[in-house]
Amino acid sequence: MSWHLYSMNFRLKSPLHIGFHKVMHLFLTREYIPPKPFWGALTAKLTRELTLMEYEKVGEFLKTAIRFGYLYIWDKDKDIVYTPRYTDEGLKFGSSKGEEIFQNEFAKRYISSLASTAIEAHSLTAEEGMLHEVEFISPYTLDEGQPVFFRGLLWVCEFSGDGFSIADLGEDDFTIQYGDRRVKFSELVDDLQVGGERKYGFGLLKMAGKPKKENGNDLTSLGYNGTWEEKDDEIYVSIGRHGPVWSHVKYAPDLKIKGEMEPFVGRNWSDKGAGRELNICGLCWSPGSILLEEKIFKVTRDFGLWET
Repeated sequence: MSWHLYSMNFRLKSPLHIGFHKVMHLFLTREYIPPKPFWGALTAKLTRELTLMEYEKVGEFLKTAIRFGYLYIWDKDKDIVYTPRYTDEGLKFGSSKGEEIFQNEFAKRYISSLASTAIEAHSLTAEEGMLHEVEFISPYTLDEGQPVFFRGLLWVCEFSGDGFSIADLGEDDFTIQYGDRRVKFSELVDDLQVGGERKYGFGLLKMAGKPKKENGNDLTSLGYNGTWEEKDDEIYVSIGRHGPVWSHVKYAPDLKIKGEMEPFVGRNWSDKGAGRELNICGLCWSPGSILLEEKIFKVTRDFGLWET
């Protein structure tokens, strides 16, 4: 099994809400796209393209054949990927190039919100307790009105099994095949819808260019910290001492790291209905946490989480 790294750039075409947690009536958004929403959008679209109608089977294939990285806002003009880094002065973004902005500056440039409420039909007044406000990443910068882009990474292996295969791994594309049906990856990800509030048109992503195969192992040229290698048919990322991690990292008692921790919990589709099944990954270190020693992490098939 041989792995290949691809980088992808997307233009954000509508507001994007990636659920984080709730404060009073405000639903906060993350400042980045974790792999699970991207994997979910990819699974739904690929299932339709293959006319297979077996979402779970397609999703498991993608988790086996692809290792997903996180997508972060990318300043196209300055070529800066806004990965986070915790400092003594607080959380900053843009650590990959040495040009950083504070979290409040980042929010002023990229984060907005929308308030709404349900209306009581008889009185035409707001229903009690129904006022809520949703944070979102704006498709245009709030200070200059420039389009917002994301950059992401994924590792793809030369896979064949369970009726699926990945072939023709070229410099700017590859092919997913099931039976006699073939789908080009560039066409699959040309337009996707990710995150929350999708029924209101949120989360539209449009591919900017094509996927690009990256031949080197150094991730810093792509705006991400560290290097990567393939070992024992798995992907490993090496981060140096005092370097920030750019994925959630599973808690381990011997890991020397400082930053912020959070319980990493998601919701899955199941026989009980949408979102009724919890996917609990346990305590994780948040992206931006700082290593106190050089460390090598495995990129897991569990939606790109890292583990030692």
